Amino acid sequence: MLKNRKIFPKIWQEIDSHHIILLNGARQVGKTTLMKMVREKLISEKNISENQILWFDLEQTDDLEQWKTQRDALNTLPLKDTSQKYYLFIDEFQRSPEIGSTLKVIHDHYPHIKPIITGSASWYLNIDESMAGRKIVIPIWPLDFEEFINWENEEKTRQFVSLLQDSGQLPTGLIKSVNQKLVSFLTFGGYPEVNNLNGTEEKISTLKELVNSYLTRDIKIWNYKANSLQVKKLLALLSSLIGNLLEKQKLSVNSELNRVALENRLELLQNTFILHLLHPFSTNKIKELTRNPKVYLIDCGLRNYLLDNFSVLPKTTDFGALAENFVVTELLKNLSVWGQVYYWRTRQGQEVDIILKRENQLIPIEVKGGNQTTIPSGLKSFIRNYKPKEAYVLNWSIVKDEQYQNCSVKFRPIWFVSSI
Repeated sequence: MLKNRKIFPKIWQEIDSHHIILLNGARQVGKTTLMKMVREKLISEKNISENQILWFDLEQTDDLEQWKTQRDALNTLPLKDTSQKYYLFIDEFQRSPEIGSTLKVIHDHYPHIKPIITGSASWYLNIDESMAGRKIVIPIWPLDFEEFINWENEEKTRQFVSLLQDSGQLPTGLIKSVNQKLVSFLTFGGYPEVNNLNGTEEKISTLKELVNSYLTRDIKIWNYKANSLQVKKLLALLSSLIGNLLEKQKLSVNSELNRVALENRLELLQNTFILHLLHPFSTNKIKELTRNPKVYLIDCGLRNYLLDNFSVLPKTTDFGALAENFVVTELLKNLSVWGQVYYWRTRQGQEVDIILKRENQLIPIEVKGGNQTTIPSGLKSFIRNYKPKEAYVLNWSIVKDEQYQNCSVKFRPIWFVSSI
């Protein structure tokens, strides 16, 4: 049974557009499943017949062989039958060396064929000019927290969504219940395959397979001169650094990689959507940091597997790092076209964990793993400098509102990020 994803309506609204639909994201985040959902809806709601569905998985040798050259690919398609609409599904499209120019030909000359494709790296998004202006890229992430709850129980989802209606009056019992779910989410993460399992050992085993598959397949596909043990060691080091500044010199020493090799591996991890580097927000280069990014991973479950530590204890230092990673990735998963996420830090040490920039509005967000009852000094400093209308202190369970220099500072549970 295919379970609902929040991103599906956005995909479906493009089904009759002239765009090539590209679902782009890390391996195993559900891209293929989303394509299957599109196929099912085409058959059930648009009365599309099975022979109008063209499906290719380019990780399968036979399918890839048909798409190695433009001529071979076009010969497999019903180019002359314009009497009906065809839907062309291609999984892991980037495996074909000539796919960009082939899709351009299909888009420009055969509008009766609609391509819906998936990819798991970002290099071709900027360099493949043949698809420029012809595609819409829809990022696919692991489950966000609302989806995670929904997969367990629809009633719990309704309760959760009601909590996000910002009345400032959140029932203590429901906060406790959702916090328990948050701990589970921070333990095993949001990969769909992991969340389809019940047992702890099964979940950990699946996370292991996800990591091993990534290390043995993606590195080989993208022709990086790195062995899997080397990249796994670097990933473990980065996992221990979530929420901290990336200091490349120190990381180079600890990973036993020279600077060029380290840059190479970091590019690999970012462009295959495993690593996210959060850059600083600054309007004053003299007083504020402008260079070093902060380290985050796409998924907390992956981080815990890489550190071999699934003991997630609220109100601890480690929990604070996981909570911050959670908030950053939740914002990225639900970011609008106009949104950007940064952090802020001055040379004197004042800092704010996260700055959400939405159009011309700045929203500073502090994340605390325990209960926080006072406005942190870094947040006060940012408010004095930038005069935002609202700010958040996301913590374990304190709920209240305060005013500071005409800014509404809202203390809310960590998972309240879903409503910001």
